[in-house]
Amino acid sequence: MSRPAPIRETSTCFRFAGGLFGALLLVGFGCAESVNPISTNRSYGPDDQFATRVLDASERREVLEIMSQSVTGPTDDPARPAKYGVRWDDVLLAAKLACKDVDCAVVSLTEERDGAAKRLEIVTVGNAPVELLVERVPAPEIYRASVTAGLFSDRQALADRLLERFHVAMRAYGAKPGWPSSDR
Repeated sequence: MSRPAPIRETSTCFRFAGGLFGALLLVGFGCAESVNPISTNRSYGPDDQFATRVLDASERREVLEIMSQSVTGPTDDPARPAKYGVRWDDVLLAAKLACKDVDCAVVSLTEERDGAAKRLEIVTVGNAPVELLVERVPAPEIYRASVTAGLFSDRQALADRLLERFHVAMRAYGAKPGWPSSDR
């Protein structure tokens, strides 16, 4: 005579089957990707008030008035080359470009005298220290720069080349369009 299967084994089997069925339902329905209504770009035709809105003349005036009230300062301020040919804000970019031309790298920049001077520590490929000091002066000059190169300031040829390349880079960046607020 055979013994009936213990209840424990049968319930384990049902639990396993129920768990498998639940997981399939979860994957099939619960984890379905929700559709982003904006990315579907669905239009409900020309009568859809949210898809198409044509303003009449009075509505256009009202919208333009609201938009102009939210803006402070000039609304037409296109980028243009620097007024005096160079910009104070371009010092770091110009130094990096000048260093590239003479096999150096900018290590650090320190602003001094409340932003009226910038001291750049530079190192050459041969590990010689170089210092570029750029001081802000009134327009039209904008800046004054000096370079010392070498452990004992003994690399004058390198200093002269770097200074020349720095001036060229400053003029090149100044020729690029920018905003007048940086010309100060």
